[in-house]
Amino acid sequence: MIVIHCFTEAHHLYTTQQISLRLIQDQAFVLWGMDGQPVQSVADALELTDDDIGWLARQPIAEASYADILGGNVYVCEQEADLLKVEGCDLEFGRRHGRWPNITEVPLAFDDARFLPEQSGAPRWALLLTCWNDAGGSVYYLPKNLWQAARLEEHVGATDTVWNG
Repeated sequence: MIVIHCFTEAHHLYTTQQISLRLIQDQAFVLWGMDGQPVQSVADALELTDDDIGWLARQPIAEASYADILGGNVYVCEQEADLLKVEGCDLEFGRRHGRWPNITEVPLAFDDARFLPEQSGAPRWALLLTCWNDAGGSVYYLPKNLWQAARLEEHVGATDTVWNG
């Protein structure tokens, strides 16, 4: 599992081709405008270009700890074993087992569970977020090859039901 602590790390991982453009766009979109005035307003992460990402990487916010400003780090799952570290809140499961369940065990509702749209074609990444504190929480990115093992459709469905009825 790749652990990202700040945008500077994410930018390095992107420039060394360890994470995709789509993942850095998503992180940049969250930070866009947090630190002063961005060069332009952006309505969607997919609008962010390499130039925009490079600009953001030179701003002070790029060094800020994700745990401090977003409530948790960013994690990129790479293999099935990584899924065991992605936990959610299920009070009944917690009472029975004395721990939180991971995403391979039961369907869970998250604060955010969605497929990341692409410029063209079907999504190749999904995102899971549980806000464990007032600042937010850790973000987990899951590549398409792990979706079945992660029971992703169930988590997205449970999350949609909780938030949209």
